Amino acid sequence: MDKICCLSYLLYQSDNVEVKNIAVQLLNGDISLKDIKKIKELKTHIIATEAKLKKVDTHEVALFVEQFMLTEV
Repeated sequence: MDKICCLSYLLYQSDNVEVKNIAVQLLNGDISLKDIKKIKELKTHIIATEAKLKKVDTHEVALFVEQFMLTEV
């Protein structure tokens, strides 16, 4: 799994609905990681999430991506 998918998955684990929405937008490319880091309220979530990247369960990330990634036909 790539970094964006893993970050999106970890952000989605938050209890904050806004963070969950941002996670799905990040996964689908509607917002960039650079843009998210500019939002002060989300910066702490990103820093904490990036620290957890190496411990993420890639199988769980794959299931998250299957559920939330929008595909255009």
